[in-house]
Amino acid sequence: MVALDNAALLGQPVRASRLRFSLAPLAGGIALGAAVIVMGAILYRGFSDNGFRLGSQLAWRYTSFVFFAAMVAGPICRAVARFVPAFTAPESLGRKLVWGFCASYGIYLLSVFVPNVIALSAGATLMVLFGGGVALVMAAAVTPLRFHGHVIMGEKLRRTFLGTAASYFWLCYALMGLARISGPHRPDGFYGISLCLMVVALLARYADHWVSPRARSQAAAI
Repeated sequence: MVALDNAALLGQPVRASRLRFSLAPLAGGIALGAAVIVMGAILYRGFSDNGFRLGSQLAWRYTSFVFFAAMVAGPICRAVARFVPAFTAPESLGRKLVWGFCASYGIYLLSVFVPNVIALSAGATLMVLFGGGVALVMAAAVTPLRFHGHVIMGEKLRRTFLGTAASYFWLCYALMGLARISGPHRPDGFYGISLCLMVVALLARYADHWVSPRARSQAAAI
């Protein structure tokens, strides 16, 4: 939880004077990428169970890479900024990546839900509802919510929700990769890569958690 809290996920805002990036279409582009992958798989295999199964599998893999990017974006940007003072990242990069992940994960859940709702699968429906609820909590907690100027969710509660949601998704990807590696499944190198990425992301965030206070004090001194 320490490495998966709000500060580690989003980091400190960093302004850029020389390099500027437009992040307006980032979250939408990530979601669009997931939709294209799912629809492409369905059209390739036909509107059948195999098509939806392939689409959901590819969407799951796609979201794992987006989640990894959301976890390591802050630590990488702060590490680069320490060595290249002229470079800074947009302050909303982490937030847009989280929103893009939540949207793409919602498309993954939709690709699971549609074929199973016809078969009235209670297990799949429960999984979709729970996963969708966690994604909604994560998307809402990634930024302070205000209503008529008043903060709806306190900072401590917001960090708790965001850290819990991030931990849930990290465990999903890590345990799925571990199960596919150790279990009697068809060999698939993706799950080894996925597990390695989750471990790398966790280590990067733990390192950033301990280094960042020192980096912020140095930046203040400069």
